Amino acid sequence: MNDAEERFAARLGEDLERVLGAGLAVDDIEMSTAGERARVRATLLVEGRMETLEVEADDIAGLYRPLMERAAELRLGAAFWRMIGPS
Repeated sequence: MNDAEERFAARLGEDLERVLGAGLAVDDIEMSTAGERARVRATLLVEGRMETLEVEADDIAGLYRPLMERAAELRLGAAFWRMIGPS
């Protein structure tokens, strides 16, 4: 990974933390630009379990929005489970 990709991965981690909020945390972010497509894999800690978000796009910048959308979906699901899940 070059310097620009490392900075982008760091920014992804910071923004993911903000989207995920309390109770969810970023454990690791792996980016790959090998081949024709860019890929990112984010490993998250959600309510005591590991979750992995994987996104693929035409370029690195295209990874941002789908990753944030998937993180927001995960946060919503975790919040729903805290309210409705088994006690």
